Amino acid sequence: MTNTLRTAARSLRRAVPAGAVAAAAALPLLLPTTARATTSDAQLYVWATGVNVRDCPEVSAACPPIQGAQIGRRWVTAFCQRQGTEVVDGPYRNNWWVQVNAGGPIGWISAVYVRGGDNDQPVPGLSTESICH
Repeated sequence: MTNTLRTAARSLRRAVPAGAVAAAAALPLLLPTTARATTSDAQLYVWATGVNVRDCPEVSAACPPIQGAQIGRRWVTAFCQRQGTEVVDGPYRNNWWVQVNAGGPIGWISAVYVRGGDNDQPVPGLSTESICH
């Protein structure tokens, strides 16, 4: 850092009271936030193998699996969930879909294949907001 920059930085530190810095840091906590900002990413475990990742939360010709995007028996980052086509696998069924990133493209998998949920119920602890990544 040059002498001019050092001098300017010292002057700025003296000019801004510590209370103002603390108030500015707390301001985002006091302001209303959008649904996107309140959505927390979660780590979820996919218990099945060969789970197709799709561009949308449905199983149809309009929403085929993403080419080469299958996941299974691993932890994934999940962003949100919404209702879509019901998927049945043995005794498990669910019409909730989870938007995930498993190290490839971001897409949707059926909640049937996510550990921790019940039949036809959203995955606990994951946002059901309509705005996703």
